[in-house]
Formats: sequence, structure tokens, C-alpha cells
Amino acid sequence: MDFRTRRALIKDLIKEREISTQEELMELVAQHGVQATQATISRDLQHLNIVKVMGQQGRTYYAQLQETPMALNERLVEAIRHRVESVTTVQFMNVVKTTPNSNFAMIVAGEFDGDENEKIVGTLAGNDTLIIISPDEEAARSVAEFINQYL
Repeated sequence: MDFRTRRALIKDLIKEREISTQEELMELVAQHGVQATQATISRDLQHLNIVKVMGQQGRTYYAQLQETPMALNERLVEAIRHRVESVTTVQFMNVVKTTPNSNFAMIVAGEFDGDENEKIVGTLAGNDTLIIISPDEEAARSVAEFINQYL
């Protein structure tokens, strides 16, 4: 099972039940045929913006905080504004140039990877150049338009 499916399962479990511990969540995930370590569960909870809240009887349980789409992309937008110099689309890929000799390409790649956008299959970063791979040309154009609106 890939991480997107695992995270969707975690979100569903959190909505359905009052889960108090990561161990309890790990057991529930395992009951659905998914093996995940405590460290993986912890990262998933953080990525999904799931935190512990206090229930009416004083018992704590996990719940997902709601954020606006802008808040979810804020770090990515800031990375583009401050670190990206240009983007060129080549078929189903985008070549993104960042400040020369800055190692910013890896930072920007990390923000794109964390965004979990279905228009992005993966990234490859060097010192100041980043390749964003999309599933098709249309998705690549869409990614380039997104980047260009913040340059």
C-alpha cells in the first residue's frame, strides 16, 4: 500500500473513532492489512495535521485540524517566491532554476514533494536545478503555470 492510501486510511480511522495513542492507531491500521512503524505513523499524523485534543471526559484523542488550501501551500509558495528564478516545460517535465550555487533546488524539491499533488510524480534536485516530473504534458503545463504565478 502506498503512502497516499495509508494516509487516507488514517484520516478515515481518526474521523470514525476516538483514538488515544499511536500504538492504538498502528493496531487499527494493521487490522486493515497495512504494516507501519510508529515513526511512520507519527510522520503521517504530522503531515495530515492531526493533533491530540481533549474530549469532554478529559480523555485525549486524535483529531484533524482543518486548514485552508492556501495555508497548506504557503511554504511552497514562499519557496517559489524567494528561491525560483525560472521554469521551462519540456514535454511532461519542468526544469526549474533556482539561485545559482545555492542548494535551494533541494529545498524547493522538498516543498513540492510534501505537497502531494497528483500532477507531480516526483522531483530530482541538484545544486540549483530541479526537475519536476508530471504524469503527462497537460499536468506539466499546469505545474509551470502554478510556479509562474508566483515568480
